[in-house]
Amino acid sequence: MASSEFQFYCQTIGHPKPLGLTLEAWMILIVLMPHKNKTHTAILTTLFILIAVSFWNNVSYAQEDPAAITPPKGLVPENFILVDSSVSHPKNIFIADKENRTLTVWSHTANAPQLVGAYPMDIGKNQGDKVASGDQKTPEGIYFFQEKLEGPTLNFNEYGKRAFTLDYPNFFDQLAGKTGNGIWLHSVPETKTLLRGSRGCVVVRNEIIEKLTPLISLKNTPMLILDRVNYVKPEILLSSRSSLQNWIESWKTAWESKNIDTYMSHYQDNFKALRMNKKTWRRYKEGLNQKYSYIKVTVREPFFVMKEHEAVINFIQDYDSDGKKDLGTKTLYVKKDNEGQFKILTEVW
Repeated sequence: MASSEFQFYCQTIGHPKPLGLTLEAWMILIVLMPHKNKTHTAILTTLFILIAVSFWNNVSYAQEDPAAITPPKGLVPENFILVDSSVSHPKNIFIADKENRTLTVWSHTANAPQLVGAYPMDIGKNQGDKVASGDQKTPEGIYFFQEKLEGPTLNFNEYGKRAFTLDYPNFFDQLAGKTGNGIWLHSVPETKTLLRGSRGCVVVRNEIIEKLTPLISLKNTPMLILDRVNYVKPEILLSSRSSLQNWIESWKTAWESKNIDTYMSHYQDNFKALRMNKKTWRRYKEGLNQKYSYIKVTVREPFFVMKEHEAVINFIQDYDSDGKKDLGTKTLYVKKDNEGQFKILTEVW
């Protein structure tokens, strides 16, 4: 074979669509080419196989994306409650519905969530809640966006033009003994189908990740990943809001009044924080009650994100005593006990 012919075939193998020809045209051309010798035949056969595989991949990628399911009109997700509107709250909440393969984004007001948009998405190859590293399942829980990844450090073919990392495993996951990491919201290029199944990430199109980017505030915006979203009437959220406000008020009042028994009744038996368990936490709080002549706690702008029996509560806490004053954001991870009452698993200050 002449050197020019060899270079031509090598170029063709490296790029299956040179000279503007389609994959189908190249396959027909190769079949019609004369086979001069065994070497020539081997190269043409190899080239045919490579182009055939590329053609098949392009056909499979042409599958239509799953259709996004628009939430029922007049209903809202039961999963988050805003008590007071504030700039400290996330402006949007993302909810991934695994059963319907739909990612919805909601803005919130003091009255009820408002739908921003619904988008088709891909999830892990295997069904069910993620429990172990490598199980290729998408976790279910309350997560928060942590970092934005883009540019040359991100593999475009795998993750598209942008990715947002999530804090899996979160506190609830770690308590349950779940393992694994690297769960992201990321995009994929047009050569990938949203029906292939990921290694556990939530996946959308490149043009969708562009729309979602300005709606995400890192370390602040939550994404709930649920097996199925339950929608309720807005007045149901108002009832839940009243119940949770009363729970927070009871916890705060017991703290201020130094009623240690009532205060500790708001905590789970397996509570842990600041390297203390429930028993040592009680002793710690009893010491502060004796040390300070008064304690005043103001809770402002609470925000509740819930998944079944678990919830994350964020609020501004203003602590005042004759020995210490503090102002900042507190996060409570709470879980319902066997009687259906929320109890605190940990506090993050």
